[in-house]
Parts: sequence; structure tokens; C-alpha cells
Amino acid sequence: METKNKILASFMTNTDGYITGYQQEFFDGKEWQTPFDTTNAVEVAPGDLDTIVMGATKWVDGKLTVDADKQKALADVDEQDTQTDPQVAALQAKVDTQNEAITQLTNLVVAVADPDKLNKALGL
Repeated sequence: METKNKILASFMTNTDGYITGYQQEFFDGKEWQTPFDTTNAVEVAPGDLDTIVMGATKWVDGKLTVDADKQKALADVDEQDTQTDPQVAALQAKVDTQNEAITQLTNLVVAVADPDKLNKALGL
């Protein structure tokens, strides 16, 4: 596979200038491709793209800069989200139990029902 020291990348940013997404130049096996508008694209080392923390990294003076405070704030929000997981798991367990009960009741009704009446009710 062909490599380059620098590739073109186009960054999408929020109103504060933090990177929220990007597109990068790639090698398709024959030639380098940039299937995006390169008007505001910058040259960056491919490995540097791996250091981007979405929502906490900016392109400043020709290099990627991670805002440590912003990164921590984003991590704190993610941590709060994971605290709701036990509640979601408990609700899912209740739903699963109810679904199992409905299945058992349905099987019971089908087992004791008059087959002719059941087929008629189901339009069979």
C-alpha cells in the first residue's frame, strides 16, 4: 500500500472551532483520492488524525491541539451517561419478563383453544 508523509484533510467544526468530523485523502490502490471539497483542506500527517478527540481538538497554527479541559468535560458527560445503564438494564429485564409471559399465555391459549374456532378467528 502506498503511503504519504502528509495527506489532505478537511475538518468539520462546531461554532467554537472544535473538530466534530473530518474527511481525509486516501489511496484507492491506483491513485490518491480526495472526494471532497479541498478548498479549506490542510496537510496533516496520517498518524496525527488518530490523535483527534472529537469535540475537544482544534486545528491551530498548522497543528492539531487537544484541549485537555474540554476533553475531561466530554469524558465526564460520557461517565454520567453510563450511570443510567443499570436503570436501562432493569427496565429491559422487566420488558423481557413481560414478553416471556405474553409468549407463554399465547402458547397456553393456542394449546387449549378449539382449533376450528381459532382458525376461524385467525382467518385461516
